[in-house]
Amino acid sequence: MRDYALIQSDSDVASLAAHLRDSRCVRAAVDIEGENNLHSYGIRVSLIQIFEGRRAYVIDVLALSGRGALASLLQESSWLKVMYDAANDLLAFQHDLGFSPAPILDVAIAAQLLRKPGGLSALSRSGRSRSSKDRFQKANWMRRPLSEDLLEYAVSDVLGLPDIADDLLAELAQKKLLAEFLKKNWERQSATRSWDPLGNYVRIPGYHRMKWEDRRLARVLWYAREFYAMQFNLSPEMVASKQLLRRIVDERAGDAAAIVRLLNEGRKREPISLRDFSACLEKAQRDAPAQEVTGK
Repeated sequence: MRDYALIQSDSDVASLAAHLRDSRCVRAAVDIEGENNLHSYGIRVSLIQIFEGRRAYVIDVLALSGRGALASLLQESSWLKVMYDAANDLLAFQHDLGFSPAPILDVAIAAQLLRKPGGLSALSRSGRSRSSKDRFQKANWMRRPLSEDLLEYAVSDVLGLPDIADDLLAELAQKKLLAEFLKKNWERQSATRSWDPLGNYVRIPGYHRMKWEDRRLARVLWYAREFYAMQFNLSPEMVASKQLLRRIVDERAGDAAAIVRLLNEGRKREPISLRDFSACLEKAQRDAPAQEVTGK
């Protein structure tokens, strides 16, 4: 039996915000599911899960017509948003929705200060198995409709967060680590976040050990891959893995035909288009930095 409310309209989001305000909610657990360059291009928020101690709510972000009601619920409200390992979720909120929830309490920071091993499942009072994580962690959360199993999985993590927060905060106070936690928690909440996929060319294996001319080719290839992925709404890894980009650099495949031939070698997905990749490569040769960009 469903033990959560599925919210699919702006008016229902506003009603939830009013409910939390009128019930004098002090804190609630918050988590998200979404897309992070796995099935399509970019960072997207698909679902927002909230548990206020009595009932859980799942907000279908893709069904909403705007972002104002969400911002009112999660940024302009005073109740504490209890989250686990919030950095990536906050980036997704900022990049896709244009705001970040506040104030937050990130229980992962508390666990790190207390040297707790394992992840969220290890902290749970219920001790429930996370074997389902492997089953659902690569799910496509942008598809609709979502199965009941996926929705129940999405809800599951927020249900234990309030109890985990109580346990960890009590132990932090006992060990006189509360002040340090509050400092680190504030730093996480107030950190500036941005997503710069074009700047991640240093993730090509062995990039820093390459010769200067090979680094230049690596940067161009990275840009071309990103442009192609953006154009066709693909995960960049669906265009070419980082290891394949390194192979192309090592083979000095500098012209579009040679590069596309390597991209399509043994490929099981739809072939990379020579015409379209050539256009992306030309744009990359113009846009990729000619010199090393420091700080990447």
